Amino acid sequence: MLLFIKKYSLGLFLLFICLSSIAQEIDTTYALSPITVKSTRFDTKDIQSALALTSISKNFIQRGQAQLSVNESLNTVPGLFALNPNNFAQDLRVSIRGFGARSAFGIRGIKILVDGIPESTPDGQAQVDNLALGVLSNIEVIRGPASSLYGNASGGVISFSTEEPTADPFIEARILAGAYGLQQYQLKTGQQKGKFNYLLHGVHVQTDGYRENSGMKNTILNGKLGVQVNEKDQLKVLLNYGNSPQADDPGGINIDQVVSDRTSARDRNLLFQGGETVEQFRAGLIYERAISDSDQLELKAYHTYRDFSNKLPFEFGGIVEFQRNFSGISGQYQIQRNLSGKTYRLKIGTELENQADDRQRFQNLEGIQGDQTLDQKEEFFNWGTYLVQELDFTEAFKILLGLRYDVIRLKATDQFLTNGDASGSSTLHNLNPTVGLVYSYKSNNSIYANISTSFETPTLNELSNNPSGTGGFNPNLQPQEATNYEIGFKGILSRKLRYEIALFTIAVSNEILPFELEDFPGRDFFQNAGSTNRNGIETSFNFNLTKGLTAYLNYTYSDFSFEEFEDFEGNVLPGIPKHSTFAAISYASKNGFFATIQSRFIGSIYTSNDNSVSDNSYTVVNLNLGYNKVFKKMTVEPFLGVNNLLDEAYNDNIRINAFGARYFEPAPGLNVYGGLKIRF
Repeated sequence: MLLFIKKYSLGLFLLFICLSSIAQEIDTTYALSPITVKSTRFDTKDIQSALALTSISKNFIQRGQAQLSVNESLNTVPGLFALNPNNFAQDLRVSIRGFGARSAFGIRGIKILVDGIPESTPDGQAQVDNLALGVLSNIEVIRGPASSLYGNASGGVISFSTEEPTADPFIEARILAGAYGLQQYQLKTGQQKGKFNYLLHGVHVQTDGYRENSGMKNTILNGKLGVQVNEKDQLKVLLNYGNSPQADDPGGINIDQVVSDRTSARDRNLLFQGGETVEQFRAGLIYERAISDSDQLELKAYHTYRDFSNKLPFEFGGIVEFQRNFSGISGQYQIQRNLSGKTYRLKIGTELENQADDRQRFQNLEGIQGDQTLDQKEEFFNWGTYLVQELDFTEAFKILLGLRYDVIRLKATDQFLTNGDASGSSTLHNLNPTVGLVYSYKSNNSIYANISTSFETPTLNELSNNPSGTGGFNPNLQPQEATNYEIGFKGILSRKLRYEIALFTIAVSNEILPFELEDFPGRDFFQNAGSTNRNGIETSFNFNLTKGLTAYLNYTYSDFSFEEFEDFEGNVLPGIPKHSTFAAISYASKNGFFATIQSRFIGSIYTSNDNSVSDNSYTVVNLNLGYNKVFKKMTVEPFLGVNNLLDEAYNDNIRINAFGARYFEPAPGLNVYGGLKIRF
């Protein structure tokens, strides 16, 4: 603990000295005011919402950041814990209040949206390898179960919004280089002209990686086209393409290997050439019509195609390939009325989504594709309808009511019949309510409470990882359900301090957890725990220290334990720290200089259900700074970043319940990046 205090204090002290010397140049005040959020289904001021919400601005996402992983921005969110920002084969793992912690790769149990279009598939899995940070303007996070709003696998919500075109045409180029062969090239352009607008963005990034066998190459293209048809009708077309021909996987290693060589890869990952390739295309269409000043209609249609190939570090079924087609349509209608002087809002909507995976497995003969071991088609159909109501009883008192009903059909068609026919199907029904209350006891200050629920089916990938070794789905894996009870306080004091305090308890039944088998080391299977209990406290504070100088602090306490689960009753859930803290100080001057220093403390983390091994706590300090120079028709912005400023030795990923105690993926030490952005 003493070492943590010393390192934490050193990082903040360095910035204090730096900023104090130039304080006379400060120009603008950080705007501490209510923020309008959209992820709650209504456009609502965050302080007047009955849910725990965090909004992240464009500056924090883009300015001076490496823009390699969305983890750079999500660190600011209390209750959210992210792992694995440097293993691009496994992708970023995100958990909110424990939801998503089980994920072996990618994001599970959290609804991901991009400009209102689902990035999460109906079965509840999402990857953000095709998300370009250089085009994002805002991130909204709902912390806690939200299935009454978004259905399956909504233990939390992360909604990404891309930039809107500006009235003046522009071209922006950005180039970045850094440690471990990091290269990044971006180009962005857009314009609003009459009824039409467009925004185009492209980025290519590649790196050799910190560890052996951890290189990556990725290209992402984005397009947003809009037309204001008339005064009432608006149409948007959203396009996204991602191509990653290389994402190597160094694998998890045991503590002895971590001590002897932090940069080493697992030997089997080298032998079997562990890694993945992926290509994805997504298209979305959004139509909005203002029926009247108080009635609005919105229709959406979208389709995603994903072509995926993965080499795992074992022979039988060690090469996985699938082609995924995910389509959906949705419609929602909103009305607003004045009932006896009270404002009433109602939104009713329906969504139909279908996911079809053509999954095949082959023998992995030391990186060479061998005989086929599985061939099956997997389908996940989801129909959901929801109703959300909001009533202002008085100017100070508001109630939120939500209700959603989902029908889900899962189907596996076994096309590899040499070991028998393992085809099967099932149908699930789920009803999820939410009740929330908000009382604004003074201007821009509120107390709120809510009861919300979520349900989460296993993903198709989790179901198809059948411990029996045959095709079909794992018949013993059941959906997970949760109920969240929460009370919180949030507000703004004297335009100097924004605060939020949330206390919650969550009862979870059939918690889904990963494990490995000796016969398939490196392959994740899944099982249900009887029940778990999660209690937590989330706090965040934004301080306006003086003009242009702001400070941010959050602290999260997570007491998550097994209540009923074989021999592990009373044990702590693996993969989540009990204590975590994030602090940052940001500065921006009138002459264009900006700087941010961040310090993140993560408490010790258990790596397995039996709590026999834990990963040590650590503190990481990052610094970025730059200079924004505006000329008549051009803006130039050089920037520099230092990650892990104090050269902390820590692990940035934990593989839960890994066989052979291969829990750890070491993080890089001190590393530097720099770049230049030019805007015409």
